[in-house]
Amino acid sequence: GHVALAGDHLGKIDKTTGKVDIVEPHKKGSGPRRVWSDSKGVLWVSFWHSGEVGRYDPAAKAWKTWLLPGNPGSGCYSVYVDEQDKVWLTDFLTNSIVRFDPATEKFETFPSSKRGAQVRQMLGRPGEAWGAESGNDRLVQIKY
Repeated sequence: GHVALAGDHLGKIDKTTGKVDIVEPHKKGSGPRRVWSDSKGVLWVSFWHSGEVGRYDPAAKAWKTWLLPGNPGSGCYSVYVDEQDKVWLTDFLTNSIVRFDPATEKFETFPSSKRGAQVRQMLGRPGEAWGAESGNDRLVQIKY
């Protein structure tokens, strides 16, 4: 799949036919930025313009969204789902990496030690989340 910030949608690509099914976001102008699947095939999306994380259930064709803590409404950039199905996001406005627990619907914030982190991509391995601080030209690691 892919997301299109300018096109304001998600797309499901059929690799054999090349056909793209468009999935509209929960509201216009929310600005989907990145997408990651959890272990159950549910999609997690970062919304740049609205400062939200969204969950899209393809089976139910249903959205649920949460506003990032301390975020007045923009700047949620990357998303990564770890092996425990916790959702990691980056927030440009609060200069932090944020972990969201879908089970409790609670956020935990990990502020950067440097200004202007601008984490555009995340990845990890069991027990570790990694963020690429494009603004500081470094990788940061959060152990959990």
